[in-house]
Amino acid sequence: MHTDLLIQGGRVFDPSQGIDRVMDVAIADGKIVALDAPPDAETAQTIDATGRLVCPGLIDIHAHVSRDLVSLAVDPDEAGVLAGVTTVNDAGSVGYLHLHPFRKFVISQARTDVFVFLNVSPFGEVVLPEVGFDILDEAAFLATIAANRDIVRGIKLRAIGELIYANKVDVVDLAVRIARKAGLPLMVHLGMGFKEPLSAEEIEAFITRILGVLEKGDILTHAYTDKPGGVFRLDGTPLPALESALSRGVYLDAAPGRGHINFNLARLALQRGFTPQAFGTDVVKLDEEQPHFYNVAAVASKFIALGLSLKDAIAAATCNPARMLNEQDKRGSLKPGMAADISILGYHEGEFLFHDGRAGNLIPGNVFLSPETAIKNGEIIPVRENFSKHIPYKTMMEALLKK
Repeated sequence: MHTDLLIQGGRVFDPSQGIDRVMDVAIADGKIVALDAPPDAETAQTIDATGRLVCPGLIDIHAHVSRDLVSLAVDPDEAGVLAGVTTVNDAGSVGYLHLHPFRKFVISQARTDVFVFLNVSPFGEVVLPEVGFDILDEAAFLATIAANRDIVRGIKLRAIGELIYANKVDVVDLAVRIARKAGLPLMVHLGMGFKEPLSAEEIEAFITRILGVLEKGDILTHAYTDKPGGVFRLDGTPLPALESALSRGVYLDAAPGRGHINFNLARLALQRGFTPQAFGTDVVKLDEEQPHFYNVAAVASKFIALGLSLKDAIAAATCNPARMLNEQDKRGSLKPGMAADISILGYHEGEFLFHDGRAGNLIPGNVFLSPETAIKNGEIIPVRENFSKHIPYKTMMEALLKK
């Protein structure tokens, strides 16, 4: 058997197939052709992955990658292959009015595969908080989706306070109606400002209403926020309507970003069995990226420190988000015949320290996954050094946080 690339000696970890053992991965013509290739296979190039995890290409279900169109967004490859991620999903940066330039000038130049959840605002996040709901042309929105089914995989709604007190339009009803007519999932951003001119009862009633209309395949993102408008209280107990929504097949996405997670709340929620199905990053532009680690492998490491198993963590970075994008037959797995989208991760053991951003909590961990190499359709792409070389050892993080 002839192969273009052979990844040798790595710990192949593929939850979609129940695989966790040392084996080789053979690639030819941009596809996976064999696991445990015969030793006499003719190979043009090899990668020694000894001591590393070899996983299906990581998937970021919640990124902001509409660079130059939205001020907070980054380049798809910065969030993607250069961070060890082979597929990213832009979660609401753009609305239907900006999808064409996003596709033509940004997505077309990316080596990373890019999908889109269109913001229910026609202008997306060009202006924040979102505007334009009152001029939205529903027929044009649906026509844009129909013409771009290959990349548009959902609708995004930010459940912020302004939707209650600053809009004449019932934006929740609008978002749900468009998502259902289009046959697409709805992703709901959780978390409002701490000084909203609303009572706790008003906010809980609003979120409870949203939970009541969610269906199988819909996604709650920033699931472990401690901001008003979350689905967990500070003691980790859920809003009464959450369990019913999850029983219908609604997903939880971590998406910690810089200020959308509280480690104490998250630990308590995980202990109650409320585990995330995806590790969106909510990546946006930052002057200084550390100590928050804007990559999927780092988010997985945080949740391993919070008590999640390695198997569940890798599933939340691979096969689960593939299913959320309705791409489970094309990505999220190392099955022979699939595109050779692979993430090679460093597996580090030691004393590590993680920071949850705005909430200010620190947690120790003894496992850290660092993205080292992305294989995209068989092409080897090294991860940028500030991700591949930055390991949050306890002593280093303590010194960094003193700054």
